[in-house]
Amino acid sequence: MREPENCTISYCGFTSPRTFEEIQFELLGLNNLMKRAEERISMLEQSSFLANLAVSSESKDLEEYFITEENEPHDQSNSIEKEK
Repeated sequence: MREPENCTISYCGFTSPRTFEEIQFELLGLNNLMKRAEERISMLEQSSFLANLAVSSESKDLEEYFITEENEPHDQSNSIEKEK
């Protein structure tokens, strides 16, 4: 494993908010920061799922896990007829 890097996520806020408006602005900044962290966590969880699936199936690549037009199942109950 590589040596970890110092990763930081920056946001716009106040170190020591003093007024009600500064506190509200700081809360908004922290909420934004948490959402960005949740997005990053979600992306890593999704990547981890695919990696574990490939390892457990002893796959050479991940291509077989994605539906393409060639191997798309033709389920008539979910298809939408195109209007002419």
